[in-house]
Amino acid sequence: MMNQDVSIYNFKKPQRYSTDNMRFLSVISDEFCKSINLFVAYELRRPNIVCKLERIEQTNYEEFINMISNESVIIEHAIQPLVKGLIYQLDKSVALSFIDLILGGDGIVDNSKRELTEVDRELISYIGNEFLTKMHIFEGCESREVSNVYTNAGSSGKYPISESVIISHMKMMDGNEEIGKMSFCNPYSCLEPVVDQLEPKRLFIGKDKEYDFEFTSAIYKKIDGVKTELVACLGNADVSVNDLLKLRLGDVITLDSKMSEEIDLFVGGSKSFKCKPGLIKDKKAVVITGDTKKEA
Repeated sequence: MMNQDVSIYNFKKPQRYSTDNMRFLSVISDEFCKSINLFVAYELRRPNIVCKLERIEQTNYEEFINMISNESVIIEHAIQPLVKGLIYQLDKSVALSFIDLILGGDGIVDNSKRELTEVDRELISYIGNEFLTKMHIFEGCESREVSNVYTNAGSSGKYPISESVIISHMKMMDGNEEIGKMSFCNPYSCLEPVVDQLEPKRLFIGKDKEYDFEFTSAIYKKIDGVKTELVACLGNADVSVNDLLKLRLGDVITLDSKMSEEIDLFVGGSKSFKCKPGLIKDKKAVVITGDTKKEA
């Protein structure tokens, strides 16, 4: 009689997602954290506040409920019309920190135990829309939207305890100090209509060419920290050599653009964006208003 290795299967924790599915959701979660960090750093000017993906795991809905605080904030969201009931969980300390940031604070909250108000709930809904609606949209779907906000985790229980879920564990940091935890909970029954699309390579598919995920990821890591020159062109003027030699302090050169018009932003010498000039405190800055066809 041949000896065979027996794989133990835990029926309380059904493994319904594949490794590719988990990898796909890991990439999506990591991009979500980067989106938050860009918004907080550049829109709210708080680069010290960052969100990080810690790990991703497959378990059941009961374990998810047991691992989060009952005071957690639950943002239920959908990818219309196929995917509904996805869960974005935030510790109350994280929710209050986001609220403080949106209201112009530094993200540091002294009283993280206070009760959340109806105004807080509306702000949390705004924050959810600001981040979640910018995430990946599946084929056959049109948009992401926040369905509901629960300020008590117990109010959102709606799945069987044995429901297979993938949880993306994230945390919010202020420098080296942890503010709190966040997580995505993706029940299998929600993503089942699009489960065949949960493959990392689908994130890098163009109209005519399919890109290799490993290759693209390796390139991204190589160039992620590379510095490049940004030049905002306020306008142009034609000046003869004779006039140029006669220029003196205080002379004015008229440009071919108006103050109210958008100007071109060149990235590495290539025209890439439209923008408008402005100030951040006492520093000159530009606001990106759109992109443009790149030119050499």
